[in-house]
Amino acid sequence: MSDLDGPMQCPRCTTPLDYVGTKRFHEGTRWGVLGELGELFTNREHFDVYVCPRCGRVELFVDGIGEEFRPH
Repeated sequence: MSDLDGPMQCPRCTTPLDYVGTKRFHEGTRWGVLGELGELFTNREHFDVYVCPRCGRVELFVDGIGEEFRPH
């Protein structure tokens, strides 16, 4: 059995982490008048988010990379 079997554990308190979904984070300013056109010039990343229900620690992983190592 490898360390990758079973649920991911919190590195702080070893409680199994809960997968809460993929979230989009927006970096950059809102362009106001340009509206959606301005959104083309901003950096947006998607992250898989895991939360520890015991201590509240949050783990973020880039969506689409290494997903075979993360159960959800």
